[in-house]
Amino acid sequence: MVNTQDTSAFQEYLTRRISPGDKYDDLLRFPSYLEIETVNACNARCPMCTIADWERGFKPMTDDLFAKIADEVIANADLVKRVSLYRDGEPLIDKKLASRVAMLKDGGVKNTMIATNVSLLTEDRSKELLDAGLDTVILSIDSLDKEVYENIRVRLIFEEVLENALKFIELRDKMRPETKIWVRMIKQESNKDEWPTYKEFWESKLSKIDRLYSHNIFNWGGQLKDYTPIARTFEPNLPCVVLWSLLVIFCNGDVPLCNVDFNNKYPNGSVATSSIEEIWRSKIMLERRDLHLSGNKSQISLCTNCNVWDESPDAEQISAEYATSLELQGY
Repeated sequence: MVNTQDTSAFQEYLTRRISPGDKYDDLLRFPSYLEIETVNACNARCPMCTIADWERGFKPMTDDLFAKIADEVIANADLVKRVSLYRDGEPLIDKKLASRVAMLKDGGVKNTMIATNVSLLTEDRSKELLDAGLDTVILSIDSLDKEVYENIRVRLIFEEVLENALKFIELRDKMRPETKIWVRMIKQESNKDEWPTYKEFWESKLSKIDRLYSHNIFNWGGQLKDYTPIARTFEPNLPCVVLWSLLVIFCNGDVPLCNVDFNNKYPNGSVATSSIEEIWRSKIMLERRDLHLSGNKSQISLCTNCNVWDESPDAEQISAEYATSLELQGY
């Protein structure tokens, strides 16, 4: 249990991590970030993913449901920092992805994003997405060594992925230079020593607006089997930023606790029957936020030792700073 002073520090921590300069209450108006999963399928079988345990198997999101979501997001576009059209799986399996990006952009959404394993990012699909106005693309490529890569991104072919990535960068430079490219490595035991070589290679390909980064392998809220951490984390002892920043929407409209609740173990409602705003301010979400602020997040099993948001050097520094000041233990 934490005291009032700690609660105040937690609120300060959350605003600093999510939206520096804003007030704590601003975080509760509408989600700053949304992840809309339009398709729940993947063509890879990666060991750092939980796909073997998925129980949903939904059909792709219907046009009507996507339009309902898009209308509300567009109406609140001034409060939304980013809309990501992916969650669990490979978003390029959705053949309507480009038109859905275009709907959001035409409505005034400032930042749209996808994260892809790049295997399906052909020249034609690349052109469609760039024409639609896609703002940011995360290229998830975990190694430049064919054997290491294919042992991580099981079922994918390294040469095809690398060719697609380099071609996309070339097309971006010609067609829509303002589209940002983030190249990401999920750092784990097999590739953790490769970063200097990886960094040197990709830095020579990217522009000044792009981002090159690594994300330590995480435990999916304790759900990833055979998980081996590679770094210390303070996240399990701090309130999770996701409950104040991100709303996840599955293909059928269900809203889970967060982005690691892949089987909707802790449902928050459905945008098929409620608005995003109603869910964001709902009693169940407020109760779950209170558990985090009071030091009782372990009452939610997925939150007990989750480290998913230990995602960048800046975040790690802020988390360590607050954890140290509050004398919280690191893991």
